[in-house]
Amino acid sequence: MTVIPQRKIASPLAVIDCESTGLGRHDRIVEIAVVTLDPSSWEPLDEYETLINPARDVGPVHLHGITASMVEAAPTFAEVAAPLARRLHGSILVAHNLSFDARMLGYEFERQGVAFNAGAGLCTLKATGEKLGAACRRHGIALHHAHRALTDARATVAIARKVLAEDADAAAPATVGYLPHGPVPRTLRRGSADSGISELVRVVSLAHYPHSDEAMLQYLDALDWVLDDYYIDADERAEIKELARELGISDHLRRKAHRSYLKSIIAAAERDGIVTKTEQQIIAQVAAALEITDVAIPRVTGLPTRSGLRRGTRVCFTGEISVEGISVSRSFLEEQAALAGLQPVASVTKRGCDLLVAADVSSQSGKARKARQYDIPIIAAVDFVKEIEADSGSSV
Repeated sequence: MTVIPQRKIASPLAVIDCESTGLGRHDRIVEIAVVTLDPSSWEPLDEYETLINPARDVGPVHLHGITASMVEAAPTFAEVAAPLARRLHGSILVAHNLSFDARMLGYEFERQGVAFNAGAGLCTLKATGEKLGAACRRHGIALHHAHRALTDARATVAIARKVLAEDADAAAPATVGYLPHGPVPRTLRRGSADSGISELVRVVSLAHYPHSDEAMLQYLDALDWVLDDYYIDADERAEIKELARELGISDHLRRKAHRSYLKSIIAAAERDGIVTKTEQQIIAQVAAALEITDVAIPRVTGLPTRSGLRRGTRVCFTGEISVEGISVSRSFLEEQAALAGLQPVASVTKRGCDLLVAADVSSQSGKARKARQYDIPIIAAVDFVKEIEADSGSSV
């Protein structure tokens, strides 16, 4: 039986979940979800989720399932800090292992020069004493696709409604310092099951946006949501047009907002100096959906390629590497490279490295950035293994 806390809480509850590159101060958030709950009923009012480009290696892909390719066109934390702040400020934070999520958010806001105080939040890990999966099983809560931020946040909502009835008395809201709101609150999501909340309800459910142009923020948030699949169908087009009318946004300002949204995606794609074919396709799809024809679609960046491996090739490895879903240690790959007549090296230098092997060719690790700077080819680990196997006639 679900227990709903009887105490009337004045502040909304923000149930959060972060996926990150690691646990330390220098690690970054790669995905975040915030589910806002009504303080009287603990029913969901709003859902926010996005992948985040960490501007570095994405970390344990085998754990969170997020690859470098998935985040190459995602916004940075700086670009989502303002919409996150307006959801977190004045809300009671709830999470499964709140200390971790609050710590990672603190590091990220600190990088933006913004004060962050997690307040006295509520932790379902502390309340249950179990990992999220185990707690879900105990309470009969479905948990599919664990380690996806929104999936985990929704599961935490279900657990919180059952086990946090008494803990709410000691809760106190978080505070986030002021952040100027950028022109486009853009997100990039992995995709998830239907939340049961319509796009327009999701947008207007939060009563207050701390910004002078509240109407445009609401419209852009709605636009971002319907463009999750890079396509706007007839019903969605009619809905956002009607929303603009209700918000008093003219057709001229609406077209201007669409151009700003498209340009923000182009800027994200070009941020690392490389535009991939996938990024180009996304940009073209969004431009078509927004009916924009006068903004140039960037060309795919030509990168150095390599058709085969030669004996003596100096090869370096970067990132958490997995092959066909199985984690492979760097030392093992270096050993296989040596057996194939290649020369493993520890770092990428202009004259001391011929090839970089990465979990994903879109890696933004320091080594990958240097490789691009020096025009050193980057090859995916799975392709590297295939080439070694083809040359040796054996299976790695």
